[in-house]
Amino acid sequence: MELELRALLAARALVDRMRALYRELEQTTGAPISMHRVLNGIGAEPGIQASQLAATLGMQRPAISHLLRTMVERGWIERVRAEADQRAVRVYLTAAGEKMLQLTAGRAVGMLQRSVRALGDADVERLAVALPLLVQQLPAARPAEPAARRRPRRRPVAASAAQPR
Repeated sequence: MELELRALLAARALVDRMRALYRELEQTTGAPISMHRVLNGIGAEPGIQASQLAATLGMQRPAISHLLRTMVERGWIERVRAEADQRAVRVYLTAAGEKMLQLTAGRAVGMLQRSVRALGDADVERLAVALPLLVQQLPAARPAEPAARRRPRRRPVAASAAQPR
C-alpha cells in the first residue's frame, strides 16, 4: 500500500510540475503548448510532412492541420507543396518561427526530454514500460467539440416560472 501511495504521489507531482511549466510557457509566449510541440517537431526535422508530424507527435491530422493554419497566420511556419508529389505538404520554420523556437528552447517542451535523458538506462527502461501501462488504465479523453458545434446549455426552468400567470 505504501508503494502504491508513493507511486501515486510521484505521478501527481509529475503532472502538476509539467502543468505549471506548460502554463508558464503559454503565458510567456501567448501560444498553447501544442504549438510549441509542433515548433520543436519541425525544428528537429525541417521539411517534415504534416502527416508524419502528426504521427510523430501522436496527434490527429485535423488537429495538426488546425495548428499549422494558425501558425502560418502567425508567420511562424510555411507550408510548401512537394514538387514531386503535389499532395504532400512539407512544413518549414520561418525566421519568426526560428526565433520563437530559440526563445522557448530550454523551457517546458524540452525540459521533460532532457530530464528523461538525465536518468540512467535502467530507470528509463522502467519508465518506458510502466508509464504506458499507467496511461492505459486511465479513461480516454473525449475529443473537444469545435465551438461552432457546441449547443448552449439550457437552464432548467423552475416549476413556478414555467406556469402561466
